[in-house]
Amino acid sequence: MKMHSLLALAGFAIGFAVPSLAQEKDTVDPEARQQIEAVLRKYEDAFNKKDAAAIGALYTADAAEIFHKDEAGGSACGREAIKQRYAALFASSPGKLSFKLVELYAIGDGVCAVLEFTPQFRSGKGHHAKILVREPDAWKIRMAYTN
Repeated sequence: MKMHSLLALAGFAIGFAVPSLAQEKDTVDPEARQQIEAVLRKYEDAFNKKDAAAIGALYTADAAEIFHKDEAGGSACGREAIKQRYAALFASSPGKLSFKLVELYAIGDGVCAVLEFTPQFRSGKGHHAKILVREPDAWKIRMAYTN
């Protein structure tokens, strides 16, 4: 009877330890988090100033971005294409944008930022998922999805 109790206790201990270890593995270093939050603020500021060049500078050279099909035409690949898409979007005079960071997850050599946003140019809320990677000079957006 004691052996069954010990096995059950060991099972419970492992069951509680594994999720906490997984959380530690997926957490983002506090300094990296601050740097990524700064990139996201720069994105929001550049969007609200309608500065396509500043937004383009936040992306890697080989970045990919996918928008909801009804907004700014699907996908764009490469920093220049992304910059051109934002220039076209800003020509249509979209309103302001505000973000709320929901989660940050470490993934491989990058970080996934999940954001909720409230645009003034359409009703309701939307969500962004941005994958950021560390380049020699700063964190950059490698991939972004907006719905």
